[in-house]
Amino acid sequence: MPDSPDRPLVDQRRLLIVGPFSSADLEPIRRQLDDECARWGVPPRTRSVLALVATELVANIVVHCGGDGRLQVALYRGRLVCQAFDRGPGIPRSHRAGWRPPSPSAPSGRGLWLARVFSDRFAVDSSPLGTTVTAVIEVRPPGPPDDPLDETMDAYDDR
Repeated sequence: MPDSPDRPLVDQRRLLIVGPFSSADLEPIRRQLDDECARWGVPPRTRSVLALVATELVANIVVHCGGDGRLQVALYRGRLVCQAFDRGPGIPRSHRAGWRPPSPSAPSGRGLWLARVFSDRFAVDSSPLGTTVTAVIEVRPPGPPDDPLDETMDAYDDR
């Protein structure tokens, strides 16, 4: 049955991970996301991209909000929707967040840029009440056996 706006979304799969988070939580979050998305039938490359995006967003919550936040991932109509929520002070000029690559000499500041680069759609909604970052990743079938992106993502998985 094709998707229609009137049809209830009973097949949506969702995972919510509630903080507080610390840097020690990043690896367990990656494993939890990989396990859950494997159950949902998400291909390994897409799971690797999600792991990178989600842990960069959680790392931002740790650094900028003391770890107080939530991470939600949902599989909806062939897309992974990853949202990170926090109650931090907000991001000034949030519409520009993550658009420019950081300086190679900067010790930090790569998280939102990496998340934006690896996402198909990316949005930051921020105010003094907190920030919501939404990253959408299209679920694509696995590439050919010699796909260079697979090798790149394999190297990330080995970290």
